[in-house]
Amino acid sequence: MKSLKTLVAVTAGVAAGLTLSPRAHAEEIAQVSQTRPNQSMLTSGAFAVGVPYIASIVVAAGSSHPGDKNLFIPVAGPWMDLGDRHCPAGGSCGHEGLYKGLLIADGIFQSLGALEIAGAFLFPETVTVTQTGQRTRRTGVHVTPASVGGGYGLAAVGAF
Repeated sequence: MKSLKTLVAVTAGVAAGLTLSPRAHAEEIAQVSQTRPNQSMLTSGAFAVGVPYIASIVVAAGSSHPGDKNLFIPVAGPWMDLGDRHCPAGGSCGHEGLYKGLLIADGIFQSLGALEIAGAFLFPETVTVTQTGQRTRRTGVHVTPASVGGGYGLAAVGAF
């Protein structure tokens, strides 16, 4: 009886020792080529459209001129507003020349920015990205209870 208890204790100790296996770490390094929109063109295009468009929104919100409501439309709005600006012959136009000049500059910047954004997708850039990751793999022998035939026993599974 004493030898059976000793055998069970030794077997349990060996099984516990075998199931606690060390982990092996391997670093995976992969270089992947990615094609994406041209980042510099996309950024500068968004800036070239965004800054004048924000100024256009501010003017459209605060102006009483009916043509200025077109400035809420990006890219085409300054050109539409320019077409609505009329100075009666022989009348005083005030600062209308300055306003037309600013509308032309606004339209040019927004148009160039829109072309840059389109160009970012038409002329994409290819970059090589290095990806590192850690892969964990368990090594060792694992002992587990299993049913064998019509009874029960132990099964050993190993990974190396």
